[in-house]
Amino acid sequence: MSRYELLLFVHVLAAAAWFGAALLALVLVELAARADDTGTVLKLGEYEDRLAAVLFIPAALLVLLAGFALVFDGPWSFAEDGWVGAGLAVLVATFVLGLGLIVPAGNKMKRLAAERAPAEDLRRQIRRYRLLSWIDVGLLAVAIFLMTAKPF
Repeated sequence: MSRYELLLFVHVLAAAAWFGAALLALVLVELAARADDTGTVLKLGEYEDRLAAVLFIPAALLVLLAGFALVFDGPWSFAEDGWVGAGLAVLVATFVLGLGLIVPAGNKMKRLAAERAPAEDLRRQIRRYRLLSWIDVGLLAVAIFLMTAKPF
């Protein structure tokens, strides 16, 4: 097995773990929200907070580091292969979305629940959290498309 093949395996495995975990978390939140089970939505948010440290962030960093290594070790170029730059931009967007919007939305959701805010305020925040999570999973799917189809 070459170094390139090993890097590709790590890159794909980390991307699969990241996307799969994000998709599963989204499906579970959707099921709980559609059942109007606010307690479960909040509990899932707590689990996502824990998963961030042990799965999402490490997987994202592995995707990024292995991706850079693949460009340097393989036949790809940041300047000549547009899909490389586009994929990198999408991954950066997921980081910004996660840290800048999803984490604060989850924190606000928990704060509203702890303060026993009006139910409609909490429902509205849960809808925002769900929407942001859908966008996140969608961006990850776009990144996977760019890395596999190499459209430009």
